[in-house]
Amino acid sequence: MAQRALEEVVVTAQKVEQSAQQTPISLVAFQADELETLGITNVGDIRAQVPNFVIDQFPSSNQTLRLFIRGIGITDVQITQDPAVGVYLDGVYLARSTGLAADVADLERVEVLRGPQGTLYGRNTTGGALNLVTERPNPEKIAFAQVIGTGKRDRLLLRSSLNLPLNARHAVKIAALGKREDGFVSNDGPGGNYGDIKSEGYRIDWRWLTTETLSLNYSWDKSRIESYNYTPQAVSPGIPAGTPVDAAIISSQRFVPYGERLFERLATNAPLLPTDTVIEGHALTLAWTAQSWTLKSISAYREMEDLSYIDFSSGASAEYRVDFSGISLGENSAAPLDYETVRTQLDQDQFSQELQLIADWRNFDLVAGLYYFSEEARENWFPMHHIFSFPLIETGDSARAVNIRAENNVIDNTAIAAYGHFGWSPRDAWKVTLGWRHSRDERKVNRLFQQDNFVDYGSNIIGPFESIDFKATAAKNFSDNSFSFMIEHDLAEDTRLYGKLAEAYKSGGFNTRDPDPDYFSQGFDEEKNRTLELGLKAEWLQRALRLNAAIFYSDVKDMQLNFLLPNSISDTRVFNTGSAKLSGIELEAVSFLGQNMLLRVNYAYLHSEIEDVNDPFTGDPRSFGFDNAPRNSASVNLDYQLPRVSYGNWSANLNANFVDERNTSNTLLAIDAYSLLNGRLSLSGVALPAGELALSAWVKNALDEEYVNFTIGNLPHASRAVLWGEPRTWGFDLKYSF
Repeated sequence: MAQRALEEVVVTAQKVEQSAQQTPISLVAFQADELETLGITNVGDIRAQVPNFVIDQFPSSNQTLRLFIRGIGITDVQITQDPAVGVYLDGVYLARSTGLAADVADLERVEVLRGPQGTLYGRNTTGGALNLVTERPNPEKIAFAQVIGTGKRDRLLLRSSLNLPLNARHAVKIAALGKREDGFVSNDGPGGNYGDIKSEGYRIDWRWLTTETLSLNYSWDKSRIESYNYTPQAVSPGIPAGTPVDAAIISSQRFVPYGERLFERLATNAPLLPTDTVIEGHALTLAWTAQSWTLKSISAYREMEDLSYIDFSSGASAEYRVDFSGISLGENSAAPLDYETVRTQLDQDQFSQELQLIADWRNFDLVAGLYYFSEEARENWFPMHHIFSFPLIETGDSARAVNIRAENNVIDNTAIAAYGHFGWSPRDAWKVTLGWRHSRDERKVNRLFQQDNFVDYGSNIIGPFESIDFKATAAKNFSDNSFSFMIEHDLAEDTRLYGKLAEAYKSGGFNTRDPDPDYFSQGFDEEKNRTLELGLKAEWLQRALRLNAAIFYSDVKDMQLNFLLPNSISDTRVFNTGSAKLSGIELEAVSFLGQNMLLRVNYAYLHSEIEDVNDPFTGDPRSFGFDNAPRNSASVNLDYQLPRVSYGNWSANLNANFVDERNTSNTLLAIDAYSLLNGRLSLSGVALPAGELALSAWVKNALDEEYVNFTIGNLPHASRAVLWGEPRTWGFDLKYSF
């Protein structure tokens, strides 16, 4: 029997459809069947599946994700700061990290592009880019699929899609997804349960092949998510440092449970409210193709609304609170002060327009474009509300200190760019590509910040004192020229070497954690990543073995680093200081082990260091490290097709991933290494009178490993608090399709 050959993987990493083996980028792509096998329906599901790609949840919202590629990402999520990994949905840039955990109703492919992508993708891709590609309507046939899933923690999944041809040139595709799942930490207090989530997503695509050369694709999508945020679990008490905040640190420790193992039950002392996120988008893509060139237009408008509730009390008793729930001061006094419960409201809308010219003529090719982006957003924390409160030991706990705060941040951002990738093949086995992108950013911000402090005896109130009330209006402009240079050489028909020098820049911005209006208005400048990469892409043994490898060295200048303000718990200031050196290797091997077994192995090694950093407040040398730069990470996937039986096809998948320890430069925030084992057993191709049936049983984290996803070190009651990764979960999926 002839040896099976690996299927070609087609990607659009360079704005054109091409084989991943012909793409000079270190990338990992998941096709539709792999997404289904691995249970990937959103960005968060990719977690740990791609070495050198780390995803974690921001503690103030389960729906907000931080993405890191090769150690580069954003540590603090604010609307006045941009991420370092660009996320694109069908070619449309998604500017905000909030809502990235939302399910995409009809994913066809996911592409993770490692390393700076500054010339083709533009700003905020110093770490890399993530492409989410949905399935387009097909005018050639009617198709329908329905998935029903159930499982542990009251899991319920419903996913439907219908492809409906209207005629030979028209087709519409409708997709819907609903999901419900309980969290893994029970709340014994009032309000919802930690981690509970309900979500729904809808998508409509319309495709019109108007002529042989002109096509139109329109899409509308909408997602709604209701979730209850996990509270950080306290591991180690706060450490007094001889500052005014010691009163809160010492007092709070009496009321908080501490533990190094996962607590399956905690209790809120104020009602836990949900975080509600609604995202909606429209996109229109027009493509006009002639013999050797294509002119493409991508127009998109997206909007988002997020209402987020924060409770960082770590299950403390009612005496100590860190939450946004209501509070009454001086309840027994003649003039009590009442502050209502607040959920922070984020409203954001964005518009983007991109024009692309793609040409291929003889031994020349070109990808060029013009880009425009505008964004308006408002983050509203008003009215004045409770932040934290604690009993004052000095008063014999007869009084409590209360911090009240509110803020309102409004941004107005505009970006324009022109870019080009010009390729030349002087010989059949050689190709040289020069890339360039000129970018300009204009960022405007209005900030209102108010803060009061009180001492509440119940019968009387002292305060407010140490009050802050400031308004700030600021604007900054940035411009950048990023270049790339690539050389590709085919050693043989299925063996390609490449070398490239690539650049990308991350926009500057403003820091809403800075309480000083002057420093806030100064903002911070952009940072730049320049990377040298050498790679191999090969298929051998009659395409039964695929081996891809990359070695890279990155130099990041003018890093945007957060420094904790003296005598503060959580206030920070951002400075452009220091430089970073990152280097590593990335390997991918895919091979058939016989006729029915396919093995995929991915491995990455990363060395990272930050140099030349002096503390801006003391002038002394300061040690900094990357939060999410594991030295080693790996994933292994094994697919096995059992011998065919009369009623269908049995298949099994085992996949494991490993993430090394992280943030080792800070022992209080360090995250231990962990390994996860997952599996799936499927029966597919079960013939029915109309269509076919597939059934699957799956398990994630089969060995029930306890592992940490996120650490926090700036809570009054904890020098180390953690958010845990998901424990063992399992489920069953049934799919009907025709």
